[in-house]
Amino acid sequence: MIRTGTLEQARANRRKLTLANGTGYWKSELIASPGGERPAPQAFLVEQDAGSVVLPHFHVQDEFQIVLQGGGSIGRHAARPISVHYAGAHTGYGPITAGPEGLWYLTLRPMMDSGALFLPDARPQMLRSVPKRHLLGGPVEVSDECDRIPAVSVDEVIAPQPDGIAAWRLRIPPSQRACAPAHPGGLGRFYLVLAGALEHAGALLPRLASLFVSCEDEPFRLEAGAQGAQLLVVQFPQHAS
Repeated sequence: MIRTGTLEQARANRRKLTLANGTGYWKSELIASPGGERPAPQAFLVEQDAGSVVLPHFHVQDEFQIVLQGGGSIGRHAARPISVHYAGAHTGYGPITAGPEGLWYLTLRPMMDSGALFLPDARPQMLRSVPKRHLLGGPVEVSDECDRIPAVSVDEVIAPQPDGIAAWRLRIPPSQRACAPAHPGGLGRFYLVLAGALEHAGALLPRLASLFVSCEDEPFRLEAGAQGAQLLVVQFPQHAS
């Protein structure tokens, strides 16, 4: 399975939402999947209002959150571009606090999720049998001068874990091809364009485009556009429900 989504396409469904505590945010869907699939990838951008707070909560699916713009904190940890936060299914985290410039982050999941379950009220729904996982990586440095990348390079953002979780920064020179590192045990990967562009299926995937590739389609050969590409690659564990 291969799915793609661009920020330009997502802007067509951008909508303003408000949580029960009054926190406002804009949500733009890049990738959504129909029910009954496995995996069923989901990718959306959240633009959280300045000074607002998303209270502690959990989800029933694994997720990565990629901080793209603004600043604030996730729990006790600083959230700044480009930082990477992983929260396993049924793992509580937060609050997510936006600074004076607001906080933009991309949420990536291998399976569609029904929404946040807020603590402490939803604690009875949190499965105790599921391992609780938090991982942090970054910040990832990004340069707009992708055309000057001399050779393919890979940097670990989150070290590969025994259950398949991992994250890397991948840099590809103009019009060249490359694969991200192999790591066993994953359900699938998202490739996020941080700068430059990718060529895929005759189309150009520009900055902040997302590409989901299931494990059956790995290793996946990426092709940079004429200006080169810098990517964030995140891999999910096999046990997603």
